[in-house]
Amino acid sequence: MKVEELPPVTATALKNSAADVLDQVVAHGAITITRHDKPRAVMLSIEEYERLTAGEEGDWLAEMHKEYQGMLEKMQEPAQKEAAKRLFAATPEELGEAAVRGAQRKNNYKT
Repeated sequence: MKVEELPPVTATALKNSAADVLDQVVAHGAITITRHDKPRAVMLSIEEYERLTAGEEGDWLAEMHKEYQGMLEKMQEPAQKEAAKRLFAATPEELGEAAVRGAQRKNNYKT
């Protein structure tokens, strides 16, 4: 849901009629608090907050762990280990030449 789609409530209305504003939050699930006609904050009902945060923490963390494990396994492959050894043993000139070749390849992909 986009901020523009939420019912707006002014900061003054929130200050002067908090109970009425809370009723709107519960009725709509969320509202936008505005000040000088600009959105400044969003107020969520407990139900909407729990819906938005349910299960997210475990999902993204598990996905990140899976991605990390994949990268780690790839780095352990013999070809990758050898490439890392060559990289750390390279002279500044060799690194410069490799950078130029890489930039040239990148430019070839753009055309």
